[in-house]
Amino acid sequence: MLIVFTTIFFSVIAYQPAEVVIIGPKFHEQEYFEEELKIISEQLGIKIAYKVVSDPETYIIENANNPSTIAILPNPQGVVNLAQRKLLYNLDDVNVDETRIQDLYTKHLTSIVSHEQKIYAGWTRLFPNSLIWYDISKLNETNVQFESFENLLEQTKQIADEGSSPWCANSESSSSTGWIQTNWLEDILLTKYGPEVYDKWSRLEIRASNIKIYSSLKIIGELIFYENHIYNGTQSIRNNEFRNLPQIMLNDSASCFLSWSGHYFKYYIPENYEYLKDYGVVAVPTINFQNSVVGIGDNIVLTKNDDLSKEVMSKILSKNFGETWSSHSDSEFISANKYFDENKITNQLTKYEFQIVHSALNIDNFRYDASELMARPIGANDLWVFFINYLAQGEDQLVKLLNDLDKNF
Repeated sequence: MLIVFTTIFFSVIAYQPAEVVIIGPKFHEQEYFEEELKIISEQLGIKIAYKVVSDPETYIIENANNPSTIAILPNPQGVVNLAQRKLLYNLDDVNVDETRIQDLYTKHLTSIVSHEQKIYAGWTRLFPNSLIWYDISKLNETNVQFESFENLLEQTKQIADEGSSPWCANSESSSSTGWIQTNWLEDILLTKYGPEVYDKWSRLEIRASNIKIYSSLKIIGELIFYENHIYNGTQSIRNNEFRNLPQIMLNDSASCFLSWSGHYFKYYIPENYEYLKDYGVVAVPTINFQNSVVGIGDNIVLTKNDDLSKEVMSKILSKNFGETWSSHSDSEFISANKYFDENKITNQLTKYEFQIVHSALNIDNFRYDASELMARPIGANDLWVFFINYLAQGEDQLVKLLNDLDKNF
């Protein structure tokens, strides 16, 4: 009996639960994130645990007594939803590197994670959507330049007229087919009409049939419906898997050498291809507004209101967070903190994407993916269906399709 009691006693003494529990999704480079958490835990002399949950927003709603004190959410709409439900604590009294959290980010990034004029999330990292990837050897055989979007289309139309299809545009994504085209619309809308119009669209304050939405879609129509412009034809956009795009673009037997795709494109590039040797990337060329970039990012929120959790959050949002992460040659970490030292980044592709993102942040022209800010039935359903129908039915049906989309607003 004494042996059993002693075993239980010392087991209880030895067990020390984490003082701060962070929940969030499983994600690429999670091991590097946890490496950063270990550094913070050593600095503060505490234990920090990261617990993976499939959907952090739903988990918080359905588990009122969950052990977390901090959570990572993959989109700002979830932040506002939880704040409205009073399941988060505002961060107005959180300081980061002796700076108020509100002063770390642009007005746009702060506004989309605020509720009743209080900020409920910090930004850990950002990724650009507005990118055009290209095969270097194929590009070098052409005169294609990236000075402006209009010139780019004119140059690629000439290539199509000569019998070669320059654009790789596969976009099939099962029930989510159409989401890539929402990115195209956002890119054009932002660089053509600027952030003010873009924000009205993301808040659904302008109709789908608005002339500015219509004219943006006409530009996209020039890409997708121009004869021989798309490799394997226009319908391959909705019929062929988007994950195969890099392999097609980098295949010497395929004529196409350009792909209008976001940061996600790099996840599907075969390992035997090298950046700046085999492929490159540029920001979507300007129409009217320079350094205008659409992207996505991760939010960090407070689910318990205690000083230790706030201290950990301040460390995660610090300009120093991510320096070890960035030291890895394959790191894709792009800090949202405007004071982060880009010289800490060793991955050249990530450094270029960092420059694209922060050039836009410097003038508050980085905008979050509008379809993810919209009411979910529209941004994650109706818009996708619209684009599937647009691809299937063609330019002649654009006005009708936009009027039909208006009925869902």
